[in-house]
Amino acid sequence: MKKLTIILTVLFMAASSGLMAQNLNSAGKSYNKGIELSKEGDVLGAIKAYEKCASICAELGEVGEGLKMNAETQICNLYMNMGVEKFKAKDYDSALIHFTASDQYAKLIDDGSTTIKLNGYYAATYTGKGNELYKSTKFAKSIEQYNKALEYNPEYDNAHYGLVLAYSKMDDSGMLEESVKNVMAYSTDDNLKAKANIAASKYFLRSCGKALEEENYKIATMMANQSISYNQDDPAAFYYLALASNAQQDWGNAQKAALKAISFEEEDKANYYFELGRAYQGAGDTEKACEAFANVTKGPNKDGAQYQRSVVLKCN
Repeated sequence: MKKLTIILTVLFMAASSGLMAQNLNSAGKSYNKGIELSKEGDVLGAIKAYEKCASICAELGEVGEGLKMNAETQICNLYMNMGVEKFKAKDYDSALIHFTASDQYAKLIDDGSTTIKLNGYYAATYTGKGNELYKSTKFAKSIEQYNKALEYNPEYDNAHYGLVLAYSKMDDSGMLEESVKNVMAYSTDDNLKAKANIAASKYFLRSCGKALEEENYKIATMMANQSISYNQDDPAAFYYLALASNAQQDWGNAQKAALKAISFEEEDKANYYFELGRAYQGAGDTEKACEAFANVTKGPNKDGAQYQRSVVLKCN
């Protein structure tokens, strides 16, 4: 009886060993099939073949563990590559589906480097979605996407720049300035930094213009100075500052601002010279006021400048 038990045990072990070898062989064939299909461009077919390989290997325990990990690594890479292709085609929703599938496999095989790479792709993809929404004037929704991008990469400069633009449209000066700071902190792209500064400068310049229309000159002065802090060679900002300063009889600052505007402007300086003339006139410097008004040879202030020269100041 004991001999019969031994014989049956040996036969069972032999059968099990044969079955394991057969399953391992099937797994290997599925893996090789995945390679072939991938080379042929049948990505989905390749993924199915690798999935079959991984499924067979899962039943083999430690014997199939190495091949299983290789198959799952291939699946992870294929999903990521499909995501990249969809991202390049600006099909962001499909890209996210593929990146999510890739991420699941990256976590399964504990591949931290791939997870980091995927986080970068997530950030770029959500930023792409944000840019599309921004172009469609859906500014609040674009902000949601930019912030989603930053969940995956808090230092992604393009998302921070997107927030600069979106917050300027939402008239949220506080968050706009915070976003500009983040672009400066995280970006190594000087061009992107310059664009962020210019966007902020234009926002505050628009705010200054509104304040001037409302004759709120103190606010206009603050907004002009804010604009200048982001772009120190914009003649329009110095012109607005000169306007606000003249309105408050702050002749000294009006003179400085008008002169700055004149120095930075390369074309039509007539309006800037008019404000300079007003500033000199207010300060009692008739000679310089006459010289400034003499440079107003065109534009809406031409007649006013001539009137000041001939009637009020009686310039030579």
